[in-house]
Amino acid sequence: MCHKQKGVAKGINSNVGVLKIIDATYGKLPKNALNWTAVSKDSCGIKLHIRVALASANSVYPEKMIPSTGNIADSDAVNHIIDADGALYVMDRGYAHKTKMGGWMERGVQFLVRTRKNFRMETIKSETPTHDKVLRNELVSILTREEPLRYIEFVDDKGTHFHLVTNRLDLTEEEIMETYKNRWYIELFFKWLKQHVKIDHLFSTSPVGIWNQMYIALITVALAEILRLIHMPNRTLWTLFRNVRLYVFKTIRKLLNYVNRKLRKSKGRQKVSKEEEKPINYGEDSAIVDPINKEHFIKKEKKLKATKKNKAK
Repeated sequence: MCHKQKGVAKGINSNVGVLKIIDATYGKLPKNALNWTAVSKDSCGIKLHIRVALASANSVYPEKMIPSTGNIADSDAVNHIIDADGALYVMDRGYAHKTKMGGWMERGVQFLVRTRKNFRMETIKSETPTHDKVLRNELVSILTREEPLRYIEFVDDKGTHFHLVTNRLDLTEEEIMETYKNRWYIELFFKWLKQHVKIDHLFSTSPVGIWNQMYIALITVALAEILRLIHMPNRTLWTLFRNVRLYVFKTIRKLLNYVNRKLRKSKGRQKVSKEEEKPINYGEDSAIVDPINKEHFIKKEKKLKATKKNKAK
């Protein structure tokens, strides 16, 4: 997706391995959908529960998705999009449930989850923090499983406290913090999806029609990202989309020739020479013309003001 984060996250770390991020985004529906997707008496909507893969610091793509009505909790949908595939899954507080964590550990899923301050745990061993932002570094038990987890509490530059739990005991304090910061990539992805793919512009208000549109949108983004990585890795996905719109009625070969063309080096700002004014052909042969430009009226107005001023004296 070519999202660049300045000063937020460092992208992929080889010690962490494959990184995948899970979150959900809400989409509001018109009121004629209140009969099946209401979240209050006068509001209704749907959710997209999405898993994105972080391919590089500049590439994020959707890998798995399950849509739902707006009343479905994030934690109730998470097991539809999480797999024991060797990747580390990063999630926010909405997924910090002990029953879910216990199930993930039983399945062999690697996870890093932000918890709430009052999340109940039992400390097994406390370690002295080695990073100046870390307040607590502990081996803990969530009481529902025997396997220990690592608990990290740190504070960011704005003074916000973060409480993180992971079953990756091999990661350092800094690796855990930086890995969680990469969660911001999915927020950028949601913003990009709503701005450029227009998933909030629905072509149908029936349940099946809405689900189909969401799946088609995500498939389109994934295919476009593959095309971008192959043919124009140094450009953004939005640049590719704009080029596709220009060549939508032409062959794919012409599109690829255009995006792979050699760009001319810019010579910087150039002085534009003034062109000589060409005489205007007023067409007097076929019209009655008495040419007057705006300067005539400006001079007339100045002359009138000067006359009034002299009379006042």
